[in-house]
Amino acid sequence: MIVRSQPSFQDIIFTVHGSILPRIARRLAAIAIVSVIAILAAQAHPGIFARISTIPFTLIGIALSIFMSFRNNACYARWWEGRQLWGELIISARSFARETSLLPDEDRRALLHSICGFACGLTARLRGEDGV
Repeated sequence: MIVRSQPSFQDIIFTVHGSILPRIARRLAAIAIVSVIAILAAQAHPGIFARISTIPFTLIGIALSIFMSFRNNACYARWWEGRQLWGELIISARSFARETSLLPDEDRRALLHSICGFACGLTARLRGEDGV
């Protein structure tokens, strides 16, 4: 069993590799700029937003929450399927290793290194890395 240390809150916040943050950074910056402009406009002209109804924002919020729920469920389903397939690969590799116990050491070692190489190569391929 592989036991990894628990990441701290700071590690989670500042992790960029594997994060969606680089993809959405421009959009977040645009939203921040528009928000600052809206706050400054509300401070300069106190009654400017009083005429705007909250109904469109409520409807957009409900639609967005439903969309995000479906997207989250789909992402979790993909992650779980990948985890199951990876588990099956590990179980098959261990079974293969047990079945080769009667082979001579040289042949067995070559087969088991090939299986390990396949797992490492598959990992690199799925992560988009170089498999060397």
